[in-house]
Amino acid sequence: MNMKDVSAGQRIVLAVLIWVIFISGLHIWRNGKPFAGHVLRVGFLPITCHLLCPVTYELNKDIPFKPVRFTAWPEMCEALKSGELDMAFILAPLAITLYQQGFPIKLVMLGHRNGTGLMVRGNAPNAGIDWLEHKTIAIPIRFSNQYLTLLDLLEQAGIPADNVNLVEMPPPDMPSSLAMGAVDAYIVGEPYAAAGELNGSGRILYLMKDVRPGFISSVLVVRDDVLQRRKDDVGRLVRAFYANGAWIEAHRMNAAAIGARFYGLPVSLLERVLLSQPDRVLYNDLMPKRQEIDAMAAAMIKRGLLKGVLNVNGLLDTSLITEKKQ
Repeated sequence: MNMKDVSAGQRIVLAVLIWVIFISGLHIWRNGKPFAGHVLRVGFLPITCHLLCPVTYELNKDIPFKPVRFTAWPEMCEALKSGELDMAFILAPLAITLYQQGFPIKLVMLGHRNGTGLMVRGNAPNAGIDWLEHKTIAIPIRFSNQYLTLLDLLEQAGIPADNVNLVEMPPPDMPSSLAMGAVDAYIVGEPYAAAGELNGSGRILYLMKDVRPGFISSVLVVRDDVLQRRKDDVGRLVRAFYANGAWIEAHRMNAAAIGARFYGLPVSLLERVLLSQPDRVLYNDLMPKRQEIDAMAAAMIKRGLLKGVLNVNGLLDTSLITEKKQ
């Protein structure tokens, strides 16, 4: 074909195609195996329950995914349902609820274990669990294992749930609310229990590791349609998340620095969580077990958060963790 016979419009199209091919080739050369489509968008909150997200973003540059930050659970769930997110670290009871409501997702791994604290006012004299009666307690959301566990602790102490005032609150707001006297206590994922310790406004009544060893809060879920279209891509990312749990356990100080930069929080706060007690939050047992999810669903039914029987087999899919790398 003679270039004189090519129209200006055709030359523009040809130039664009050449540019796209060049950029795609450069991306493959720099990043190794390419993703089949757009970069996977993964929702998270700035909590240590989701520390796998910044650590993987820092350590696995060959796996292009986009962490998308939220400050509250309802907004992240809506983003997942609308398709703004492909995957998300969300509270396990929220994942169960979404699935039971017919939203097609798979629960593919845990985000952590333990990593939650029940805080009371620092000036509460020798406060025990009975001190919480007739007090205002902040929870992340009712669809959380924090809420379910708090009700169990109150029940064991003989305190009716109606005898406390529960308020839902984004985790980052809890320490300041305790300091201002807006609440008397709160139960939350780290590092916001540690934040109450460090600012002097509160003290730990219980760490979940001491009352519920192996406590589950957040899990990683994937939309079914994304999993069907992008199974290889999703599998690469899930296996990276899982492997980086072991990396965090072996490099806790480095992980604290990464999390602090990513979350915009003091490194001393993340170090308080990751270094003060080795089991305050754990990242080395992230394979979800059917009996654990069954037990959580039963607790949700008991507290009126879930109706009917949960088909755990339809929700759980741990095969991505165990599949061989492509």
